[in-house]
Amino acid sequence: MSMPSKSSTRIGFETIERELRKRDFGVLGTISPEGHPHSTGVLYAVSERTKPLQIYIISRTRNRKVRNIAANPNVSFVVPLARRLLAIVPPNCIQFQGVAKILEAANESAVKVYQSSWFLRLVSKIESDIVSTRGGEACFIRISPAPIIFTYGVGLLPWELLGHAADAAARVEIPRERLPTD
Repeated sequence: MSMPSKSSTRIGFETIERELRKRDFGVLGTISPEGHPHSTGVLYAVSERTKPLQIYIISRTRNRKVRNIAANPNVSFVVPLARRLLAIVPPNCIQFQGVAKILEAANESAVKVYQSSWFLRLVSKIESDIVSTRGGEACFIRISPAPIIFTYGVGLLPWELLGHAADAAARVEIPRERLPTD
């Protein structure tokens, strides 16, 4: 049995949620109907603070990621925590597995989180413009994370990470009341 990493005592769910909310870019991993992995960079929004933790991605029904999720809802999601001043040091990251669901473009929860900032409103407008010029149908992807979120380097300063790379991995449990129910 392995011992918990040192960084797991430095961070909790609140830190993870704060880091997820400070960012809007992640990498979504899906599986094609033929069983091939597919990863793509996406812009995302986080559910309201009072709701279960979920990630929302605006997309179009024609996109590969949407077709893959329709065939297999199991996904992975990685959020790199880029370092602006020390770009030569690899970024910390938050990563988890989850279950994705395709939602209609009018989904109230998804629309609400995409109206929460000017940037997300801009992303919505761009997607709407793409749909109107190229056709297709807008949709949202909702990712419900598994109960454990994995991190690397979160809670460590760059020089601590270099000196304690073996202790940089951590597991953070989502509180029961913040777990998605569906």
